[in-house]
Amino acid sequence: MYSEIPVLEALVPDILKVFRQRYLVLEQISLKAPIGRRSVAQSLGLSERKVRTETEYLRDLGLIEIKSFGMFMTEKGQKMLQDAAPVIDRLFNARETEVDLARKLGIERTIIVPGDSDLQELVYERMGEELNSALDLLLPLGHAIITVLGGAALAKSAKNLSRNLGKNRQLEFVPGRGALGENVAIQSNTIVQEMALKTGGKYRTLYLPEQVSTEAYKSLIRESTVADVLEDISKTDVVIHGIGLAQDMARRRGYDSVRLSELREKKVVTECFGCFFDSDGKIVDRVHQVGLQFENLNKIPHIFAFACGGRKAKAIKAYMPNAPHQTWLITDEGASKKILKEK
Repeated sequence: MYSEIPVLEALVPDILKVFRQRYLVLEQISLKAPIGRRSVAQSLGLSERKVRTETEYLRDLGLIEIKSFGMFMTEKGQKMLQDAAPVIDRLFNARETEVDLARKLGIERTIIVPGDSDLQELVYERMGEELNSALDLLLPLGHAIITVLGGAALAKSAKNLSRNLGKNRQLEFVPGRGALGENVAIQSNTIVQEMALKTGGKYRTLYLPEQVSTEAYKSLIRESTVADVLEDISKTDVVIHGIGLAQDMARRRGYDSVRLSELREKKVVTECFGCFFDSDGKIVDRVHQVGLQFENLNKIPHIFAFACGGRKAKAIKAYMPNAPHQTWLITDEGASKKILKEK
């Protein structure tokens, strides 16, 4: 990162976020012109109001034209996009391997830390630090809601969030699901408390079983404390989730030997958001859960998938065909090398 950037950030705390956001808007217009504001907003996970503000600013700078049939780049805008591309790469530290991995998985960005978490505990510390930096880049100033799902990797990394992340922000951490009847240390409720403690933010809790019947679910969501948390989840700015190994997650969900055998027969590889996916990314089993629903991910501006270790490579690859494009994967070399090696 350029040496002047810390000074600029001190004077204009949102400068990197605004720069990146305007670059992405320009990029979408360049790739898909003529394009409307709604399409840009959907592609980037932004509100139409935000895109309107940005595109009007870009028009005033002479970088784009706005017509009734859509927006398109000017010659000045195309040159600006070309000049900005290497700056974006350097500022956001997108190494060639990270770009290759993101392209292969079909998502916006990947961040790869050195090592293999299957062998080195230090990897979790580095991943937590990278998560902190990425959140600092993407989160808006002021009030921000962060929805967190549980998992061992997140639990080990949460303590590495920084107090600086809460500067000029009112952070609210919300559990994305109920309890699994598992180790309390890796449940969403515990992780959001740790994250709030480290950043000076606030947190909500959802002390309910994650798996309930349809009738029980309809009854529970009418409870004021549950309804308030679900309302926060629906307004979240960021989701952070793990990617689980199918057999491990099925055991934690109380599957008996018969159902575990059925999953093996279906060649299920991974689980996310209560959905079990096979190696082709097809959902082959699902549980009804209280909290964030898989179908609502596309509405969320920023998503972080958090998974590491060589043994998680197949699980990551199996889930990613279903991940929204705005997903950032934070992983390690142990997983990334195996994924990139596979055809």
